[in-house]
Amino acid sequence: MTIIKKKYQTALNDLIIYLKNSKFLNDKNIESAFRNIPRHEFVTESELDNAYDNEPLSIMKNQTISQPGVVARMTEWLDVKNGQKILEIGAGSGWQSAILSYLVGTGTVYSIERHPELVKFAQENLKKLEITNVNVILGDGTLGYPNAAPYDRIIITAACNEIPLPLFDQLSENGLILAPVGDSSQSLVLLKKTSKGIVEIKNQPKYVFVPLVGKYGKK
Repeated sequence: MTIIKKKYQTALNDLIIYLKNSKFLNDKNIESAFRNIPRHEFVTESELDNAYDNEPLSIMKNQTISQPGVVARMTEWLDVKNGQKILEIGAGSGWQSAILSYLVGTGTVYSIERHPELVKFAQENLKKLEITNVNVILGDGTLGYPNAAPYDRIIITAACNEIPLPLFDQLSENGLILAPVGDSSQSLVLLKKTSKGIVEIKNQPKYVFVPLVGKYGKK
């Protein structure tokens, strides 16, 4: 083990202990994903020393890689199963996509990103780790990705005043959709699509995400 790897390993262990103690990380599969998908592979060079801080970090284009506690919470709520098809709105650096790809196993993740520079950054990061079940696609995330619909799970990683309607259309029956909803501060909202309509499963306030931009988001 090189000195660098040892440094990251210690920082990762400390982060996982903190997340477990603060109840943001309760699932062994997600802990395994965190251990197998190193966050330092998804940050910019200037942020390497901060890779395992429980903080959002700047990547580029005024975007961030979400803080580990929030990624753990959102991933846990999403209740990902092997073989599922997942739509992610906002690829960013690709770290959340990679976590999902680990949990979905034989399934597939489609991640829509509106910044070409971030599409390239995420694709390169995923390639480094030889992750092949994630498709990062340039586009308007508020429109979803109808080509591969329906999805078992949809996760939005940017703040929306309301969840874009096209995404509900692309969610399969009994599928889950998760999004931070609100203006300056957001509530994390988990919804389920049932035969009788949309049902709210969970709602937790006091989150802050960058805004979702697009036709059905912030202009």
